[in-house]
Amino acid sequence: MVDNNFQGPERYIGLLSKILILFGFFLLGGFIGQFIGLFSVVIITGMPINNELVLQKSVIDFLVHPQNYENGLRALMSFQWFSALFTFVASSWAYLRWSEKRDLNSLSLGPTPDYRLFLWTIITLLVGMPVMEFLIKWNESIVFPAGFEETEKWMRASETQMAELTKFLLDFRSPTDFAMGLAVIAGLAALGEELFFRGVLQSLFERYTGNHHVAIWVSAGIFSFIHFQFFGFFPRLFLGAFFGYLYVWNRNIWIPIVAHLFNNGWTLTMQYMYQQKQIAVDPEKLGELTPWWSVVISFGLVVFYIRRLHSMRLEK
Repeated sequence: MVDNNFQGPERYIGLLSKILILFGFFLLGGFIGQFIGLFSVVIITGMPINNELVLQKSVIDFLVHPQNYENGLRALMSFQWFSALFTFVASSWAYLRWSEKRDLNSLSLGPTPDYRLFLWTIITLLVGMPVMEFLIKWNESIVFPAGFEETEKWMRASETQMAELTKFLLDFRSPTDFAMGLAVIAGLAALGEELFFRGVLQSLFERYTGNHHVAIWVSAGIFSFIHFQFFGFFPRLFLGAFFGYLYVWNRNIWIPIVAHLFNNGWTLTMQYMYQQKQIAVDPEKLGELTPWWSVVISFGLVVFYIRRLHSMRLEK
């Protein structure tokens, strides 16, 4: 519902002021999280602390080439953990606490979810994987129009660098590494990003615009953009929108959190099983192996299950 305290232009001034406050907490949380995260990197990798210049160079080099350092994976996981914890979780809590005088529990005012809701949500994600693989391959194949060659070149270079970092993060050498990956990349990422993007940001847009569709898609666009993986923008956009509708339909933040957790956790698990030679197909090659007819069937099933999820909301 639209906030009736603001009408006309004042409504959007109010929205802008709230977003700026939230952005301030986001920046502060990011700064604190990265500071603590880098401190943990220094401790875990054993970087020299008695020479400030050498330490600075080592930290910068680690952020570019973490694979060159002993315990580099664990150090990077630690850095990601503290960054996500303060950037998303702490900033969401701080914004709600000091700007809106409420707590994180206020993001789950809907009824207690039925277990079937989680079941249908997970099934929707599973049957939708061929569609997502198609979107991924399509997005990767986008070619910019004439005049934007340098922009595309920069974006693809950034994408390559991000892909190398992701490959390193998913290189699990032991069950402990895999468990850390689940905790950081699946668990904390799902919790923090859903609190921030769906629980706080999407709710802000919805309250001030009065249109939950606008709120969902704008928030999903920001959610996708902030990952800075431009040739993966559209798959993440649609996934974010799906999480957004789950939240609007049920008003319980734990539903999109669990959906996000399952989506990330499934990817990590498949990658780990491939590394352990428990499955023969490389998950990164699935897009190349997905036939067109499976994409059509997948799309139909996604529509069916989304309608089912929506009808469960209407049954309440």
